Amino acid sequence: MYDYSFLQWMLIFYIYCFLGWCFESTVVSVQQRRFVNRGFLRGPMLPIYGFGATMLLHIALPLAGYPVWMFLASMLSATAFEYVVGVVMEKLFKVKYWDYSTHRFQFQGRICLQSSVCWGAMGLFLSNFIHPPIEKLIIAMPFWLLLTLVILLSGSFASDVGVSVRTALDLARVLEEMDKLREQADEVRRELSRTAFVKLTNLSYRVDEARGEWSERVGDAKEQLSDVKDQLYDKVDDAKEQLSDAKEQLLDRLDDLQSRFEQAAGALKNTRKSLLRGNPSARSEKYDAVLQKLKRHVDPRKRG
Repeated sequence: MYDYSFLQWMLIFYIYCFLGWCFESTVVSVQQRRFVNRGFLRGPMLPIYGFGATMLLHIALPLAGYPVWMFLASMLSATAFEYVVGVVMEKLFKVKYWDYSTHRFQFQGRICLQSSVCWGAMGLFLSNFIHPPIEKLIIAMPFWLLLTLVILLSGSFASDVGVSVRTALDLARVLEEMDKLREQADEVRRELSRTAFVKLTNLSYRVDEARGEWSERVGDAKEQLSDVKDQLYDKVDDAKEQLSDAKEQLLDRLDDLQSRFEQAAGALKNTRKSLLRGNPSARSEKYDAVLQKLKRHVDPRKRG
């Protein structure tokens, strides 16, 4: 194994967090045709690459000279790590911040064959090409500079993690609240449909009843024809008025719920919007309808 001190390992971790961010942001920015500050954090770091790289370095060196085993070990270990991180983050934040559901040979949208092969190739490429110059830089660095960099980067990293975790938890709470508004709006729409159906059915029944009453009275007494006709029109007008009032009340409730939903979407803090923009493939098993609507709200290109 690499014989590094704790401070050297910390700096290596931060270097690969940054390199991973550069790689992911470049790929996703090209796909989205706009700059995407990729990842969970606000700053230019992707911790999953930092942890993944340090883990792969521990696995790769004992297998030097055995590229096939190095590839397989890197692929399996990194894939397992990616799956565990995905499960934990989704449990905590109710959002799947990367999603492979559209890929072939994927599992639960958290891992896929394509990503696993990339992890395996990264293990080979990392140990043979990427890390050697980084190792020389780390070893040649004086202690005071190493300590200074680690302290500064650790402070920035810890602050970013704290803010990002609070933002993700807040976003999960907002998704829950907005999903309740969506469910209430759906219930109002169903109630509106039921109300219209019931009112129209009752109206039809009352019209038929009035017609029967009208016919019966016509047969009994011609002089009552005018009164029965007026009663029939009154019943029809009353039913129409009741239907109109009920429909208007339900539409008012629906407008209020939609207005509250739009206000909640518009009131999203910039940190939450950045989190959504930085993870364009994010999905949520429980709140996905609301999440996708929020993503369209923060990205004007997706509204049209």
